[in-house]
Amino acid sequence: MMAAMMTATVSSVFAADVKFEANLDRDKVALGERVQLGLVFYGTQSMPAPDIDNIEGVEARYLGPSTMMTVINGKVSNSITHMYSIVPLKIGKFNLGPFSFTYKGVRYVSNAAVLQVTEDRVPAVSEPSNSTIDEKLDFGDRIFLTMTLAKTKAYVYELIPVTVKLYVYRLNVRDIQLPTFAQESFSKAEFKEPKQYRDYHNGSLYDVLEFKTNIFATRPGEYKLGPAKIKCNAIVQKRMRKSLSGGMDEFGNSGLRDEFFDDFFTHFERYPLELSSQDSPLAILPLPEAGKSKSFEGAVGDFQFIYSANPKQVKTGDPITVTMEINGTGNFNTVLMPKLENLDGFKTYEPQIKTEANTKSFVQVLIPESDKVTRTPAAAFTYFDPNKSEYKTITQPGIVIQVEKGKDEAPAQVVGPAVSSPQALSEPEAIKRDIIYVKESIGRIHGKDANIYHLNIILTILILPLIFLAAFYVVTSRSERMKSDTVYAGRVISYRLARSGFKAVKRALHSGDPKNFYEHIFKALQNYFGNRLHIPASGITYDAVEYAVRSKNVDIDLLKKMERLFSTCDQARFAGLSTDELTMRDNMKELEEVVKYFERLKI
Repeated sequence: MMAAMMTATVSSVFAADVKFEANLDRDKVALGERVQLGLVFYGTQSMPAPDIDNIEGVEARYLGPSTMMTVINGKVSNSITHMYSIVPLKIGKFNLGPFSFTYKGVRYVSNAAVLQVTEDRVPAVSEPSNSTIDEKLDFGDRIFLTMTLAKTKAYVYELIPVTVKLYVYRLNVRDIQLPTFAQESFSKAEFKEPKQYRDYHNGSLYDVLEFKTNIFATRPGEYKLGPAKIKCNAIVQKRMRKSLSGGMDEFGNSGLRDEFFDDFFTHFERYPLELSSQDSPLAILPLPEAGKSKSFEGAVGDFQFIYSANPKQVKTGDPITVTMEINGTGNFNTVLMPKLENLDGFKTYEPQIKTEANTKSFVQVLIPESDKVTRTPAAAFTYFDPNKSEYKTITQPGIVIQVEKGKDEAPAQVVGPAVSSPQALSEPEAIKRDIIYVKESIGRIHGKDANIYHLNIILTILILPLIFLAAFYVVTSRSERMKSDTVYAGRVISYRLARSGFKAVKRALHSGDPKNFYEHIFKALQNYFGNRLHIPASGITYDAVEYAVRSKNVDIDLLKKMERLFSTCDQARFAGLSTDELTMRDNMKELEEVVKYFERLKI
């Protein structure tokens, strides 16, 4: 019973995390042209292919699955798409779906995809050639970036919503960084976690990552915002080059390879990309002087002001908590605490400030110093409404309070022994001056011929400067060599980083998280070989290391071990590889063997 309940719970959680969606790679085709229907399951890569019923007016055939993994600032999202070839048999508009699918007792229902079939051909997105990673790849319009502003004209300090979209067409993209753009005279853009969906662009279906943020200008003027930029890695194929007419290939083999061996020797490599959007013109207007009051301190938006105080019945010296809450929409970065008009009769402390979504609260503690106080101070908040282009002031009257006088307290007294006359004090002082203390010991006796330089402490004092001078010489020489000898510096730094990397890997092993463990393994490999081989750590891969040491007579078994380490790290970091503790310990031992081998190798 308990097992059934646990299974049902897991299934319900799994269903909540998985989204089922149907889409077409093109929503408009000519009669007789093929179009691909994708049944996408977001949040998993282990969903089998659904059986779709015969759809009237089209011919459908299953092509196979396609998995996609996106890594955004270390956060991984997975999906699997089951592809179907659709050939329309007549002109018209067809509704493909909604499709329903039941797996492990959970029912999934998709949306309906609409296909329009015409007589005229519709241009499709061009496919890139099968270039190797060493060639300059041109992805054309398969991946691009856009940036849009919700406003092209705004006031100083007014929030401007910015949307950056990354469009990807049939391309595996990883390691996506958050967008950046030039923003002089603007607040810093803090992008939120992106929204992922699919959308049509020029008749083709793209995977879209949508990033949103708000910015505001600090100075008036005419600006061009952007372009927005995103760095990422595209996963592309690196194939073994084949001879065209029976010649020798790059491995020294003759003849053409068949398709099986070509697929077998296909590798996937990261291809770094930096995408740029267009820039956007933006006019920033100064805040008007007409109607600006002295209480205005820069708040721009549409706000409400709530004022409260508790408790309302206290004694003098007891605290009263006054809460001032600003709600609404606008730039809360420029919202300051409303002004309290009259604080006579109150003692104040520094306010506590808390900012949440569309709310900013100020908590001020007031202590009445007199029972004559009958109200808390009145408060006023002034802001500029950009939609109406006018200043507004919200004034809250003081809240009625009742202050009672505290109980009278006895005056403070100094408690101590009774003091006698001054004459009584002078006699002991006179007695003290007449007392002579008797020395109880004659102390340490030295011979007449004893010399001070024979003492150990004196010898130590004389030798210490020589020791410090020698140590200073060793440290200075080593520092100079670190600056002048890059090979020596790389060896020293790489070994130091390897030792700290081992410690981090051991800690990650005890955490029991395979992904975290292999993240540390990969980082240790990057840091070690980056400094050892004088290659930027971010560019360290197995191929980069193998290329750098191929002329150094490195042991083949060691290279295979290192290749397995890099491959296992990629699978764990990007494909969610699950493994046991014994395997992780073996991989940690392999890491130590690789580092020890290269420490002995003179390169």
